[in-house]
Amino acid sequence: MQSDERPNPDEILKNVQREEKRASRGKLRIFFGMCAGVGKTYAMLEAARNMAAAGVDVAVGVVETHGRKETELMLAGLRAIPQKKMDYKNSVFLELDIERILVERPPLVLVDELAHTNAPGSRHAKRYQDVEEILDSGIDVYSTMNVQHLDSRADPVRKITGINVRETVPDTILELADQIELIDLPPRDLLKRLKEGKVYLGEKAELAAANFFKEENLMALREMALRFTAEKVDDELRGQMTVKRILGPWNTNERLLVAVSQSPHSPSLIRRARRMAFRLGAPWVALYVDSGLVLSETDQKRLHENLELAKELGAELVTTRDTDVAGAVNRVCLEKNVTQIVMGRPERRFFMDIISRGTILEQLIRDTSEIDIHVIRRSGKKRFRGRRFRVPAVKARPKDYALVGGVISAASLLSLFFQPLIGYRAVGYVFMATVLLLSMTTTIGPIFFAATLGALIWDFFFVPPLYTFMVSSPEDLMMISAYFLVAVVAGALTTRIKRQDADLRQREHHANVLYELGRSFSEAKDVDKIVSAAVGCVETLFAVKAAMLMVTPEGQLSRTPTAGGAVDIVEKEYAVAFWSFSNNKKAGWNTDTLQSAKCKALPLLGKVHPVGVLLLYPQSSAPFPLEEENLIDTIASQLAVALERELLDARAKAAQLLEESERLHQTLLNSVSHELRTPITSIIGHASALQDPGVGDNPMIRLTVSEELIDSAERLNRIVGNLLDMSRLSGGILKLKKEVFDVNDLVSATLETLQRPLRFHKLTLGLNAGELYCEGDYRFLEHAIANVILNAAYYSPTETTVDISTGVEGGYAFVRVKDEGKGIPEESLDKIFEKFYRIPGTPPGGTGLGLSIVKNIVEAHNGTVAINNRFDRSGAIFSIMLPLAANVRQMAG
Repeated sequence: MQSDERPNPDEILKNVQREEKRASRGKLRIFFGMCAGVGKTYAMLEAARNMAAAGVDVAVGVVETHGRKETELMLAGLRAIPQKKMDYKNSVFLELDIERILVERPPLVLVDELAHTNAPGSRHAKRYQDVEEILDSGIDVYSTMNVQHLDSRADPVRKITGINVRETVPDTILELADQIELIDLPPRDLLKRLKEGKVYLGEKAELAAANFFKEENLMALREMALRFTAEKVDDELRGQMTVKRILGPWNTNERLLVAVSQSPHSPSLIRRARRMAFRLGAPWVALYVDSGLVLSETDQKRLHENLELAKELGAELVTTRDTDVAGAVNRVCLEKNVTQIVMGRPERRFFMDIISRGTILEQLIRDTSEIDIHVIRRSGKKRFRGRRFRVPAVKARPKDYALVGGVISAASLLSLFFQPLIGYRAVGYVFMATVLLLSMTTTIGPIFFAATLGALIWDFFFVPPLYTFMVSSPEDLMMISAYFLVAVVAGALTTRIKRQDADLRQREHHANVLYELGRSFSEAKDVDKIVSAAVGCVETLFAVKAAMLMVTPEGQLSRTPTAGGAVDIVEKEYAVAFWSFSNNKKAGWNTDTLQSAKCKALPLLGKVHPVGVLLLYPQSSAPFPLEEENLIDTIASQLAVALERELLDARAKAAQLLEESERLHQTLLNSVSHELRTPITSIIGHASALQDPGVGDNPMIRLTVSEELIDSAERLNRIVGNLLDMSRLSGGILKLKKEVFDVNDLVSATLETLQRPLRFHKLTLGLNAGELYCEGDYRFLEHAIANVILNAAYYSPTETTVDISTGVEGGYAFVRVKDEGKGIPEESLDKIFEKFYRIPGTPPGGTGLGLSIVKNIVEAHNGTVAINNRFDRSGAIFSIMLPLAANVRQMAG
């Protein structure tokens, strides 16, 4: 009985896309182990030598032998790419020369220690980023790494060994690996190797044995390495089962969400969520809720690092603004169909928890009954550090405090006048009403100041005993306390409402900006206006300088900014833009790639192809706030869509123009049809004459008719051949098949095929004494030279001389053809190589394509063709210049 279950199409698409991505880039093979000394580098070199023995060109990018003799012996015979020297703080560091690798493009390159951090000033901050770019260029890579360098395992390793691993590699890099080969060694054997000096030497070995290389540590690391490898194999197996429609008992509907903040504990939560998502084979979301709390520069930097970590580990980033954090989490969970939440254990906030109806965890448990919640404990023993109260950020101006002070003073004077009539306790209500009215116009700071000042004045001037801060009656003390509490709560609530109102206005402002920008894009008539609108918007909103580099019709990144040159782009900044364009990633300032640059490059990704790069030049060193970063990304996305639409419109217009050009071309072809009729009419007439018995019985007449018939057929063949070749050359259909040949042999072979057309002319041939070797398509060049010689013969009287010579000039071989015709009128010299152009007054019989074909063929070989009139007599000189082959050019030099 067959099951009715069907594979999830999203899973099938995801695995197919993963395989397509792997197919479009180089292959990555990682030799994976529990720690140093298990033999990863040796195994990598052994595999590389096997590939070299099979005929693969293996290049050594960087291999760290650490003084191990057996490893150094394995390097013998492998081609090494010299490492690049980097100067930093009076020291020289050797780093992988990625630029040279990308130029030489070896089929396979060895890059040891994937988690290595590059020296400052390098192309990328991390070596794994170098490997990513090498893979994207289609080059295979062999690399090594230990389990402690895996980003999602950094926290467990620290707990096990007590060592904080600083160099890590995102898990997504290993997900893209085509092969992970586990290099395993029992802990006791590894410790034996350590004692024998085969892992580290001298004091370093003793220090390792006393700290990291403990048997219990190695056993735990070995288990982690084995588990990760098993998870990787299980993930690939499930992918194959999905693609091949093998039904199995896995869950494809799980979706995780991890709550991210500026907390130093967030990285642990992110890595835990990543591991859980990987085990479940589920997508996951990293959510940050901006509650309006003003963050310090340190907190902003830590928040940015946490979000970048989640992005590197493959999370979908979601940010939202809401004062109700639990409500925002619940809302996003419903929008994203989240089934599991990963969060840290919240701290108790006493009064805030009472006001908010419990901690965030308690609110989520109460409001999200359909979602599982994983609460991750914090590492280390929790210590009591006392209650910490966050001082609200001071946003009010001094004049706000002066204003509330003046109002309270006025209320005090008014109360002194009416106090005999209403009593001192009613004065308290006057102060409370005054503070409540003030809370509608200002923020929490001035309100707190007004409440404190009012309470002190009321106590000192109105509450018995007068002119002291003593309170004798419990009722008076309760009234003062109640007044103060109501005033502060009212101020806090008013401030919260104002903050929410500011958030709404900010969202409305952003929506209006995007709307106006979209309208500007729709109204723009060309690319320059679209770019000007986007650049102006970005510069106005974010106080930055901006520039836009567009993609050229050839698919390359332009070096000149579009729509003006307000920003001068130097070579280093163009390199940042080019890397961003080539890799479809952000680069430059405040990123992980080329971060020393002064600009930030944002690739503009259309739905089909990249359309350019937006460069931002910040005026300060502070990173963009998260809200602004998201708005910039949105503007960049809209700009990319608008530019792609405009480019597609331009291509449509170009296609329409091409269609009209083809129609004109067809008209021109029709206009030369009468040139075809001349040889066809001649062929028909002479063929009919052969049917006459008198002609057929006379050998001399039959020979003459046959020669005329052959001449007409050859003439017709040349006309048709020229038309076809021009059509193919214009359409880019014909491709050159280059080979090395002697120009003298080329000219001699061409003349042998032209004996019949040249039989009524005298021919002089002056070939170069030595051999002239050029590189090109022999058949095409033979056609070009034949057209020049036939042109000279056709437009010269019979019995005149056609002179052909070859030689060398300035590293070029030349073929010159001189005739004794009328020459070329001065007004026609610049037009003689145009298609369908014929000199006015010339006799009929040509199509005006022969010399145009010559020009196309010669220029396709990086040569030139020129025509001049003779000075010694009437006639023309055609000169064809072809570059000599490299070895001949050196000899000529």
